[in-house]
Amino acid sequence: MILDSNVLIALFQQEQADLLERLGMLKQSHDLFINLVIYAEVAPSFTHQDDLREALIALDIAIAPFTESEAYRAGQAFADYRRRGTERTTILPDFLIGAQAAMRGWPILTRDRKGFASYFPEVLLIDPLKVEP
Repeated sequence: MILDSNVLIALFQQEQADLLERLGMLKQSHDLFINLVIYAEVAPSFTHQDDLREALIALDIAIAPFTESEAYRAGQAFADYRRRGTERTTILPDFLIGAQAAMRGWPILTRDRKGFASYFPEVLLIDPLKVEP
């Protein structure tokens, strides 16, 4: 399972006990991963890189590098996004996250379902606050 940055930012900045409890439940049935895009997005929550590294270790979250196929899939999804009429010309992080999850068959733990659902309909999206404790 890959964790979207919005879940980690909420956890790191607000230390939500209920979110931490639900994450613990999900760890029982899923390995937890982030990629380097997510790492970069949560980095501002920490003053030092070692603190971020220690937080990820404490939560038993591993970093999964991208493959060429995942990057290609992200580019294809972004091209579809552009064809739908958007003005953005740079690839959005969610396309990299969604493509990696799709290619590896991972669910995405996220508070923001709309973008992922549109471009990666095969990916299971889980809102951590809707997981029953």
